[in-house]
Parts: sequence; C-alpha cells; structure tokens
Amino acid sequence: MTQHDEQLGDKDARRRTRVGLAAAEALRPQRGRHTDEDSGPEEDLWQGRSSWKFYADLIVVAVGWTVIAAIVWFTTPRWSGWIVLIMALAGWVYVAGRVAHGMLNYHYRLTTQRLFIERGILSRTIDQAELIRIDDVRIHKSLMNRMTGVGSVELFSTDASDRQVTIWGVEKPEELAESIRDHMRRLRQRSLFVESL
Repeated sequence: MTQHDEQLGDKDARRRTRVGLAAAEALRPQRGRHTDEDSGPEEDLWQGRSSWKFYADLIVVAVGWTVIAAIVWFTTPRWSGWIVLIMALAGWVYVAGRVAHGMLNYHYRLTTQRLFIERGILSRTIDQAELIRIDDVRIHKSLMNRMTGVGSVELFSTDASDRQVTIWGVEKPEELAESIRDHMRRLRQRSLFVESL
C-alpha cells in the first residue's frame, strides 16, 4: 500500500466519522432529551380564583349571628341591643374581608404543561408547578362545599420546593382535577416514549 492510498484511507475514515457524528447529533434530541418541540406549544386550559361559595360557612354563621342580633335588639333594652348590633356588623366586616382576601389573593392558571399560582393583592408572587412532576391529585370538600358545588384540589409533587400545592375553593373541582391528571399522564407518556427512542 502506497502513502497516497493511506492518505485516501485516512480522509475516507475522517469523512465517515464526520458523517457518523452528524447523524448521531441529528438523533440526539430524540434520545432522552426533552425539548419544547416534543411537547408542542403550551396552551392555557383553565384559569380562575377561589369562589365566594367556598366561604358559605362563614356567611351562614354571619346570617345566624345577625338573626340573633335582631332578636336581642327587639327583646332587650336598647343599650344591650346596640352592643349585639355592633358585634353583628363587626362579624359582617370580618366575613366580607375574609371573602375578598380569599378571592383576590389567589389566581390560578393551568396550561398543558404547568400550573401557575399567583399570590398577593398589592405585591405578587408567582409559583409554577410542572404537571409532569405531580404524583397525586386529591379533592377536598367540606359539607358546605359539597352543598355549594366547590372544593379544593390538592396536588402532591416530587418538586422539592413545592411538595404540596392547593388550589383553594374552586367551582367544579372534579373537572379541574381530571384535567390535571389527564395532562400529567400525557406528559409522562410522551416523556417515556421519547426516552425509549
């Protein structure tokens, strides 16, 4: 074999190596690396706040206290009636503040890949939970919540910073929980499919 043949052989080997590396690089996104193209564009699925119905038990207590205040107002001397009336008004102020705080303090947005939780009224903190990291979804409803059709959705995650995330007092919590479960499963199946390539 001449020196010219060896040089051609080396060039051919280098060319084959470059072609092989280029082919391997082209396949790399499909082998275990999760890219945005794999999961498609992120779309909004749902957004909402806590419903006023979530605080129906407080409203029932305030109504009951108002009825008691009215009875005391008409059956006792005026000075004791005034005390009970002021206490009833203070109860309504507390209930209104609690309902307003609960409804305005949290805003939730669910996309095909993440759950965004905005906290705060004047200043805002935004937390994100990736659906692929969610292990379990639980719905909690008190007796009054069941009567008014609201509930809280609890999410248990493998994320170290947010192991448990709660979506407080939303209407139709079953539909929301099922949507979260459905998209969590889709993301996991897609991830397993991509990793198996």
